[in-house]
Amino acid sequence: MTIIHKGRYVAEVKGDFVVFVIGMRVNKIFSFTKWITVFKAMGPMIRELYQNPEIGFLHTEFHFSWRRVTLIQYWKSFDQLEAYAHGQTHLVAWKAFNKNIGNDGSVGVFHESYNIVNHGAEAIYNNMPTTGLGKAFSVASVTKETQSARERMNV
Repeated sequence: MTIIHKGRYVAEVKGDFVVFVIGMRVNKIFSFTKWITVFKAMGPMIRELYQNPEIGFLHTEFHFSWRRVTLIQYWKSFDQLEAYAHGQTHLVAWKAFNKNIGNDGSVGVFHESYNIVNHGAEAIYNNMPTTGLGKAFSVASVTKETQSARERMNV
């Protein structure tokens, strides 16, 4: 059961971190055998990340839309994200994508990386389950010092 935290809460983010947005887009609906393999490759990688916290992965959230799956991930550092990208599980999936799909246009993949420096992010939640930055780090009740986005960013 999802726990709803009543009231206002903020994400307690300490130090630098990386936000990594990665996803896939189904360009040709009837190329099921192509895009389903890309989609199915995500599960083992996410399991591996959660089972091995030393990798530097903190949390991911899935977002589904008509033709697209997007994951927002939180990482301790870009170096750790990059090391994972060059590691065995991801490398196998990337090579399979290039071999089976390549440039045929049936499935698109993308990613964006954001290196967030200390106090470069803030979040507030009201009557929400723990999510996003709050789940990657931790949450705390709003205080006099964290009333506004400007105060939470310490600017």
